[in-house]
Amino acid sequence: MSINTAPTNTDKFTLGPDEETSTFEQELWTLIDEIPDPHIPVSLVEMGMIYEVNETDGDVTVEMTFPCMGCPAYEFIQTDIKSILRPVEGVESVTIDIVWDPVWSKDMLEPEVQEKMRNAGISL
Repeated sequence: MSINTAPTNTDKFTLGPDEETSTFEQELWTLIDEIPDPHIPVSLVEMGMIYEVNETDGDVTVEMTFPCMGCPAYEFIQTDIKSILRPVEGVESVTIDIVWDPVWSKDMLEPEVQEKMRNAGISL
């Protein structure tokens, strides 16, 4: 699993589950980590696009961002997230909140993800 629990270069922000994340929420993170970015050969989690996954009484909220505004894949990505989470036992609804703070940065990428991208011919 590629979920980053180490602080990023954004100082005030940590990607991935933290000590307050429930076991069920960690399972949801793992499922989202299976969804590939449609343009780059890494997962949405590896890309640092998923900021929070919270569940309360079956209602799941995913807080995420995008590397750029106006991406034509916005709807596809949100559909992929909902499609992978809705069938999970215990999930009643899935809401996706798009946020722009903190602004996505390549500094959110772990070194191994950066290497994977370079090997795929993507410059950073």
